[in-house]
Amino acid sequence: MLTSATRKPWFERLFPFLSWGREINRDSLKADLMAGITVALVAIPQSLAYAQLAGVPAYFGLYAILIPSIIGPLFGSSRILSTGPVAMTSLLTAASVIPFAHWGTEQFYTAVILMAFLSGAVQIALGLARMGVLLNFLSNPVLMGFINAAAIIIGLSQLAPLVGLSLRNSQHFLMDIAHILVHMDEMHFVSLIFGVVSLAIMLVLKRYAPKLPGVLIAVTLATVASYLVGFEAMGGRVVGEVPQGLPGFSLPEFDWQSSVSLLPMAVVIALVSFMEAMSSSKIIAIKTRTAWDENQELIGQGLAKIAASFNHTMPVSGSFSRSALNLASGAKTGLSSIFTAIAVLLTLLVLTPLLHQLPKPTLAA
Repeated sequence: MLTSATRKPWFERLFPFLSWGREINRDSLKADLMAGITVALVAIPQSLAYAQLAGVPAYFGLYAILIPSIIGPLFGSSRILSTGPVAMTSLLTAASVIPFAHWGTEQFYTAVILMAFLSGAVQIALGLARMGVLLNFLSNPVLMGFINAAAIIIGLSQLAPLVGLSLRNSQHFLMDIAHILVHMDEMHFVSLIFGVVSLAIMLVLKRYAPKLPGVLIAVTLATVASYLVGFEAMGGRVVGEVPQGLPGFSLPEFDWQSSVSLLPMAVVIALVSFMEAMSSSKIIAIKTRTAWDENQELIGQGLAKIAASFNHTMPVSGSFSRSALNLASGAKTGLSSIFTAIAVLLTLLVLTPLLHQLPKPTLAA
């Protein structure tokens, strides 16, 4: 474990972003700008897909990488860690809320927003109590088992939208998957084509042109094709209307009974999401030969979740894939995440009408 929290001035421990000033120059600004744009090209389509995993409208995903992606590096210890919606946290959020609210209802969305606040509060409490070091005692086999199980569950959960069917979203995941397999003859064939072709594009580009933004290319081509062939008119499911402009900013709706009911799963989400953030932070610290502090990262990630709830969106976390991309793209400071947020802001203000025809099978892929 690398840590230098005790050697930093108290005001830098309280506001970690104050230490950026010593490292910002023309070269770092250029590097951060390019890295921020690169991450945004991946984060925007990813966030739309992860909103689908969480059971909320696609634009919730864009909201989740607007303010939270800035708050994470501002108050966390890892400047290059990219904060926003991630697959496992999104899936856990949906699974946690289903027992208390019907899928696709306003009550469901309200509970998801409340979950963001509760899980953030848990992380902040753990950070203030200096409990971060205890998370290092989780063994590697346990983490690997969790990651592999999560990958299987996430993949299976997207089988329904990939073939144009509806997942029943009961409390019995395997039975829901079995229901899809039994009714596979009812699948929407055009949706299957869009999903399989999108997946093939991403796999081919990852194999033969890894430097290209495969996800963005697949999403762009699928959206254009959807518009040209009239995918929605054929019965295909698309993202639909994405509200143009900024999200609201206010306290989430609190309900004492709901908060008590959701709190146990909020603790689980807080711990699981931090596992991903911790893994990324460790790798970044080793590769950049910089220090990091688990407790400060808990606080930063917790504040990002709180910000997400105030932005009326879902829980966020440190993303392993986007953080790796941020690092590989040459990011030097947390300004790269601010540039990513600016790109998302421009998307919300200008480009949302273009997302209407984006096929959901492509997001599933």
